[in-house]
Amino acid sequence: MNQKRIKVVRRQATLDDVDAIFQLDQEVWTEFPGTREMFASRIETFPEGNFVSVVENKVVGYLCEQFINFDLDHPKPFTWLEITDNGMLKKSHNPKGNYVYGVSMMVSNKFQGFGIGTQLILCGWGLMISNNKWGTFIGSRIPDFQKSGMSIDKYISQVREDSLSIDSELRLYQKDGCKTIMVLPNYISDPESGNYGVLVYRYNPFHNWPFKKMIAYALRNIGPKFIRSSF
Repeated sequence: MNQKRIKVVRRQATLDDVDAIFQLDQEVWTEFPGTREMFASRIETFPEGNFVSVVENKVVGYLCEQFINFDLDHPKPFTWLEITDNGMLKKSHNPKGNYVYGVSMMVSNKFQGFGIGTQLILCGWGLMISNNKWGTFIGSRIPDFQKSGMSIDKYISQVREDSLSIDSELRLYQKDGCKTIMVLPNYISDPESGNYGVLVYRYNPFHNWPFKKMIAYALRNIGPKFIRSSF
């Protein structure tokens, strides 16, 4: 596919998208697939926190987030099932929560390399800014860990010459301004990551600023260059 000709539409997900999101999930999360009921529950509970990327009427990307309270000064480990109410959000989403938590993000294998993941992350940052949250947490996979043969502590501490993680996914979040908070044992069923997750955090540099919705709009529409240089 010619990357120059691809047109991606990003929008809020609706219940009409549930089947398409489910099919995408079956493609991407083969080790930990979701259910149609799970995706419907998320959209019903917090529609503003669900986004899809669409190419030629086909859903090729999906992002789900929720609002939570969290003690950043004294973080405690948790599993994905615990922090997301088993992926349903009904008991975990707190409309008055001070932070955003990234529940799930996925991009079709056929559309990797088009910047769709970064565009979805920008939608998430926009949600954080427009709602004046303190920051965003994400449970990152570490897909290069299991084949490294290292202990988890050593692996997380390893960096490249550019001071970014040796892990491809953790490095993606670091490029977008996230800082590592802690390792999450048994976070999710993910053999490549040794079932570990890594909690990363992006603070909101525009917290309590005026014109938050205008800033969020600009962030979503200017693109990756803005987040990686100015944000």
